[in-house]
Amino acid sequence: MAPRYERVVLCRGGLSEKNDSQEVYVKTLKTAGYSCNCLPTLCFNFVNTPELRTCLHSPGLYYGLILTSKRAVEAINLASKENDRILLPWRTLPVYCVGPATESFARSHLGSENCFGSKAGNAKELAELLVASVGKESKPLLYPCSEIGRETIEKTLTENSIRVNKIIVYRTLPSETLEQDLSEFIDNEPRIFAFFSPSAVECIMTILKRKCYDMSNIKAAAIGPVTGQALLDAGLTVFAIASKPDPVSLLKSIKDAERSEVLEETEGRDR
Repeated sequence: MAPRYERVVLCRGGLSEKNDSQEVYVKTLKTAGYSCNCLPTLCFNFVNTPELRTCLHSPGLYYGLILTSKRAVEAINLASKENDRILLPWRTLPVYCVGPATESFARSHLGSENCFGSKAGNAKELAELLVASVGKESKPLLYPCSEIGRETIEKTLTENSIRVNKIIVYRTLPSETLEQDLSEFIDNEPRIFAFFSPSAVECIMTILKRKCYDMSNIKAAAIGPVTGQALLDAGLTVFAIASKPDPVSLLKSIKDAERSEVLEETEGRDR
């Protein structure tokens, strides 16, 4: 079936991400017949770098790492910039990642050799993997993350008597040019807006509501159920939810949603 809504806007990350996994999303959608634009939505401010560096200097105190985003990997790189040899002992420790993109980034940027969780599509699934993999008497896990990270992992581990040292290493902010960039995609043409995080939902919806934009032409797609819930909380109808954080899952969810919409309209005319 040919795309019903040909225009897709990827609402994720910042300008620095244009050359990595974002291009895979663009290529996958274009191959399926969609025109695809990228909307740099967020920027990031790294914090508590000295504290993280101190932890990295003591690998013997930890069982392994928890990484829920590529930004956490970047924070570790920043903390080890003056002496990247401090990462050598960490390369053989277990690293638990949300999704294939974070795992790939950990392997390429940290040299991590024992990565797990590429099939975990969200924090809940990763937390379940951790509970099944890490013993209650183990050393604590080092968990560098965002200040707006959900408490799912920390709460689940604590409830199962698994120790975790959580450090806020970056803050998430709206892109400085978000309002101007967003205005280019708000028109009378129906578009699929693919949201990659609750932060992206919050930043974009704040502008749309302030500007009183008509959101009837926005078909909101979410990467994962957490972002889907954020869309609902913001008052948008969720058009599609990708089951996993990868381009194939996003494309499938959009195709399935378009197919369902056509079927509902056909059944409505037949009544």
